Amino acid sequence: MTNDELIQEIDASLEKSNDELEDDLPALLGEMEGQTEELVREYPETFGRVVQRMESMDIASFVSENPDTADQFQELLWAGMNVLVETSPEVRESINEDITVNFEADDCPMEGHLEVDEDAQTMHGGAGKLDDPMLEITGPADTLVGLIVGSVDPIQGFMKQKYQMDGPVQKGTRLAPIMNSLSEQVPAES
Repeated sequence: MTNDELIQEIDASLEKSNDELEDDLPALLGEMEGQTEELVREYPETFGRVVQRMESMDIASFVSENPDTADQFQELLWAGMNVLVETSPEVRESINEDITVNFEADDCPMEGHLEVDEDAQTMHGGAGKLDDPMLEITGPADTLVGLIVGSVDPIQGFMKQKYQMDGPVQKGTRLAPIMNSLSEQVPAES
């Protein structure tokens, strides 16, 4: 399947109900595997639409029902965010400290990590955990995805106990503006 055909399939699925989209996602994620970053670079608007739909889905339910696709789901999310960091001077300028984070959902089998590198001004994330992170963030899957895509403000979410953070609070407060700057770069539908 060509990239254009795959994007047409994704766009068609994004027009469906959440239940139908959740049914389509495992196959679509499988088709994207290994080319996610390339697709995000070539079709940023489609990535933006996927992110918007993720915010309306029940992530925990989706991951629990499709545990084999949890890593692919995160690959799509993180690949998009990695590309946004690379292409956004605003986000790169907000990276002023090395920070490593593990994320773990407490309502489904989803684990991920994030590495912020001050010298390279990069941020990379993915499925699985790091061995010795500075921060560990635990909470509902919807909240964790919201932290990544911007629907959950990192500081307000912490203050309202939407998630738990283990590690130096100062690292979390340094991560918050980076995450906010990143979420502002997600392409919106025109």
